[in-house]
Amino acid sequence: MKKVLIIALVAAFGLAAQAPAKTTNKTRASKAPAKAKAVKTSKPKAVEIPKDAIARPDGTYAWQDKQGKNWVFARTPFGVMKTAAQSDATDTPTIANAKAIDAGDKVRFETTTPFGVVRREKNKADLTEQERKLYDSQNPAQAAN
Repeated sequence: MKKVLIIALVAAFGLAAQAPAKTTNKTRASKAPAKAKAVKTSKPKAVEIPKDAIARPDGTYAWQDKQGKNWVFARTPFGVMKTAAQSDATDTPTIANAKAIDAGDKVRFETTTPFGVVRREKNKADLTEQERKLYDSQNPAQAAN
């Protein structure tokens, strides 16, 4: 019986120690201005897709602002993302270190990369101007025909 009484007293003292201290009017008055001094911050404005933006096949939207800068908007699970548009030159593969090899009706391009040799073939009729110049410079006999 003594053990139960001792445990109950220890628990009661423990709960009493955790109880919040009573505040006086002076401490309440000093806390109120601190809350009033808090600076209100405004939420950043959410990005929205402009109404005159043009939908693209890949699910993004192209838009040009008043200053002439191009932007791309995309819907993500976290909201709308806005990025500056890249020029079309970055979309075409680089052929600076490529070899153009004649393969009949097709041209095989081989480019050495840090991950190995990348090979791709393209019909001669479908070559771009840049690819045609590379092919002609590396195959002068075929260019003469």
